[in-house]
Amino acid sequence: MVLRLLVATFLSWTLTACISSPMQAPDPMSQSSAVSVATPDFLTSPDTALRWYSDLIWIDDPEGRYERRADMLQQALQHEFEHKGYSFVKPGEIADYDVLAVAVLGDINGHQKVEQVFRMYPSLGTPARGYKRGTVLVALAPTGTKTIVWRGALEVFTDPGMQPIQVREHRIQHGAVQLLRSIPNYK
Repeated sequence: MVLRLLVATFLSWTLTACISSPMQAPDPMSQSSAVSVATPDFLTSPDTALRWYSDLIWIDDPEGRYERRADMLQQALQHEFEHKGYSFVKPGEIADYDVLAVAVLGDINGHQKVEQVFRMYPSLGTPARGYKRGTVLVALAPTGTKTIVWRGALEVFTDPGMQPIQVREHRIQHGAVQLLRSIPNYK
């Protein structure tokens, strides 16, 4: 009898605690949507070597306002590849795959070349007021070809204003991990 009373009291407190705590909407800055696709001939091994096809391209930045962010994002992507066990070759050395990366602030629809190359559309819900969508796209192609064997896209909500540098770096590193999650890991 006492045991039943204790259990009933405990359940009553638990349910009351659940009911009285309000649900909070998730922080838009912590939400992301990632997709990736690989072809059957995307083969890697612990000695797979990569090289950048070009520096990361930041679409819609004619004034170069996001140049530093583009550099940080490219470094974060390279770090994540290396963390997974891949190496990047120096210019002039032979690699297995070329890496192409593009960042878009805003909607990727309307960027015809980006849509043709990547054909990927990650999707998040409607952002909170003041936040924009940002999309990072990465593709791998056997060196010297335009045949993409792996491609991935990550959409996040972002604050185009000035975030503290530590917050921005953390978000960029986290984004690189999310985006490259489907790449085989050799470490």
